[in-house]
Amino acid sequence: MKKANEHIDEILMLRIIENRADDNEIKLFNNWLQTSEMHAKEFEQFKKVYELASVNTLNKQKNWQAIMQKVSENKKVPDYIELEAKPHSAIKLYFNRYMRYAAIFLLVLGLGFLTKTIVFDSQQLTISGKDMKLHEAYTLADGSKVYLSGNSEISFSKNFGKKEREITLKGEAFFDVQRNEKLPFTITTKQTTTQVLGTSFNVFSDLSGNVKVSVVSGLVSFYAGNKDEGLKLKAGEQGKYNPVLQKIEKDKNTDMNQFAWKTGILYFNETPVTEAFDLLQKHYSRVFAFKNQQKNIATLTTTFDNQKLEAVLDELNLLFNTKNVTVNDTIYFIPNTK
Repeated sequence: MKKANEHIDEILMLRIIENRADDNEIKLFNNWLQTSEMHAKEFEQFKKVYELASVNTLNKQKNWQAIMQKVSENKKVPDYIELEAKPHSAIKLYFNRYMRYAAIFLLVLGLGFLTKTIVFDSQQLTISGKDMKLHEAYTLADGSKVYLSGNSEISFSKNFGKKEREITLKGEAFFDVQRNEKLPFTITTKQTTTQVLGTSFNVFSDLSGNVKVSVVSGLVSFYAGNKDEGLKLKAGEQGKYNPVLQKIEKDKNTDMNQFAWKTGILYFNETPVTEAFDLLQKHYSRVFAFKNQQKNIATLTTTFDNQKLEAVLDELNLLFNTKNVTVNDTIYFIPNTK
């Protein structure tokens, strides 16, 4: 450890912040803090970096690895990161040389960084569905609204809406696009492109590269590669991209629960119980199952409108004449016995 009037190790500052320092370390820290106003400022900057550790983001690992790579290669590290705590409200924290080092130091210790929006490219913003409230829309600069499912994210230029309206999507999102015939709204997902002037539609993609576009209103252009070989989709239609065949096909959208993740409404109309349980599992992050095989319960007919899990279980027990027990993340339905 360096002399107190020069510098102290970042490990000690971390122990001070987390209230893990012993009496000797506290005394050493206080002596160092009182020797210079710069030390106090240095410690405040370190605290700011530490405070970023409490917020999770899909991009933290990728972005911080990029920073570390640049430092190891003696390349220039960007001067700020931009945080978007709320739509249209940004905060910039400017990094000096010490703060950059502290950030990397905290990463090495395994602390997670940062925010609803984290960018080291000053021209790019990323929004994660994990940081959005349930059924909450993110409003873009042009007034368009985007609803993101939990594990999804969108990236777009900080100048979005001025000269272009281009979005990159990972996962699933519902778009309600403000019409602008001069600036088409374009979404890139996997190997596909979805383009509209102004309409509402859903885009879904999975890790295998499958993409599905479902249109609620208006007209949507959906293509992979050559736009002229793509599809024009209207309300009630959907296009599916198969990454193996590298082909897009059109069909009708008949899934009543396709947008349940956005609306919170689940429809069941003589739905096979196994299929209903799969949908409930996805919606409530619990496994639904019968304790014993129930041959007399084949289908489910009901509607759940943004109901809490407890209310859903009460209704299912009434319909099935069962009671339920929970073991870990599995909810078992057991027949009532007289």
